[in-house]
Amino acid sequence: MFSEPDGSDVRERVNAARASAADRLGCSPVSGGTRAWGHGGRTLGTPVATSNGKAWLRVLEAPLGKEGGKLWTGTKEATTALPPDVPRPRLLDSAEWARDRYAYRTGLSTFVTASVCSDSPALTENIALSDEWWSQLRRAMNKVASTPVPVDRPPVVSSDYIHRTIPRYLGDTGIDTNVGHWNLAHGDLHWANLAGPGLTILDREGFGPAPRGFDAAHLHAYALPVPELAAHVRAIFADVLETPEGRLAELTVAAILLQAADRDPVHARLAPHIRKNAQLLLTRARRKP
Repeated sequence: MFSEPDGSDVRERVNAARASAADRLGCSPVSGGTRAWGHGGRTLGTPVATSNGKAWLRVLEAPLGKEGGKLWTGTKEATTALPPDVPRPRLLDSAEWARDRYAYRTGLSTFVTASVCSDSPALTENIALSDEWWSQLRRAMNKVASTPVPVDRPPVVSSDYIHRTIPRYLGDTGIDTNVGHWNLAHGDLHWANLAGPGLTILDREGFGPAPRGFDAAHLHAYALPVPELAAHVRAIFADVLETPEGRLAELTVAAILLQAADRDPVHARLAPHIRKNAQLLLTRARRKP
């Protein structure tokens, strides 16, 4: 989750859209419920009451004419594309509409009673997770990675983006940036999108093909402020990360997050950890014959 957007116009507009979404899908806000804002106020999620009990309502906003794309359709497409035994909320209903200069898409999903691992994508302190939770996570990521990529599903990142962004943010690495193997990925696996004590994986809207190891690299990067957790992630996914493909995935994620550091404080605080880890990866790569 990200901070509430600074602009009162954004807050008012998206809150109005949330009320409209509740009317359209026949539910009502829960008094005092959590408000989960996305980056820049692009999304807002809140608990709601339905005739069948509690659920989760999420609204996505885009300037009119710029709606569509992988994030716009991702949650609905993930419903059928991802294996049913990957633990995640179930989409119950959805709707689209436009108002003034903005388009909106809303989804109503089953309510997750488990607590998110962190209120922020990046960890700020150590957290206790059971061995079973880690096993469930590894099994879930294996299932996602082995699932055939749906036809026409856009990539999480493109080859062109990787070629441009790694040198821009990491300099001349001397690393081949051609991706040798692509597989299906969650695409936004961080600590605010994971819940426990029983594993639940949230916000699957960004799923798509990505370099092998992308999800593990993403989760590891967001754990870097807590070295013991980062080390554990690395151990759990060692067979993926400790390979040339895994290194490229880590450098790709590093470039993505450093680019994000130019735009928001969450990633700006994470940036020094990202740079340090990237330099470690590059030093180790140069030492190998």
